[in-house]
Amino acid sequence: MKEAWCPLSHVPLRAMASDRAECVNEVLAGETVTFIGKGAGNWVEVRLSDGYRGWMDRRQLQPLTSVWLGTPQRTTDLTSAWDGVPGGWLPAGACVREHEGQWFMGEIEIVPHEGSIPEVVSCMWDWAKNMRHVPYHWGGRSGWGFDCSGLVSLAAALRGLHVPRDASQQFQVGLKVDTASCEMDDVAFFCNPDGRITHVGLCDGQGHILHASGEVRLDRLADGQILQLEDDKPTHTLAGIRRWFT
Repeated sequence: MKEAWCPLSHVPLRAMASDRAECVNEVLAGETVTFIGKGAGNWVEVRLSDGYRGWMDRRQLQPLTSVWLGTPQRTTDLTSAWDGVPGGWLPAGACVREHEGQWFMGEIEIVPHEGSIPEVVSCMWDWAKNMRHVPYHWGGRSGWGFDCSGLVSLAAALRGLHVPRDASQQFQVGLKVDTASCEMDDVAFFCNPDGRITHVGLCDGQGHILHASGEVRLDRLADGQILQLEDDKPTHTLAGIRRWFT
């Protein structure tokens, strides 16, 4: 088995072949992976379609045995109900497909409940507002837990743009924008005292930012910093703003 797909809602992708290892990313329901190595027991090293690598339990995968029909779509609701899906629910970010009126996840047919079909996302900000209060989860990129770059990368994917997974790589994408020229859906990046990019969030062009820090939260972007809404406490230092959509 060289390629496989994930039938489970969201599976940790770990830095090493151990359940105790750091979760560096997630493999979401309906996504495919390529095997690139084998560890002890059931551990396999895999590569996602975006090139991101990590370790997971092969029992959380199914073999890829057929040609898939239909265009992949990401679920957009925080949580959506589907018949035929293990557990019955999918988080935002899961990969499903529609072909001639039928819906599939991987190689199984599924049936959406009312309101579960993915919607067209034309604005990252408007979609991300619906993710407010989702808990922060290091390595998370689904509606059941986000890190900062996971939230932004999924928002971009829902608008049809595939960007790198990590904030430091995302910083290299798009056009540089001055703070005074910031618009809706521009992406703000933040750095540590050494100048390393460590955080990212979405702008509304009106001085606000949506970002995953403790939870997906709304704060102010002012004076080159993120300022918490509740107490104006500065939390992150601005490194630059990028525009991904023109």
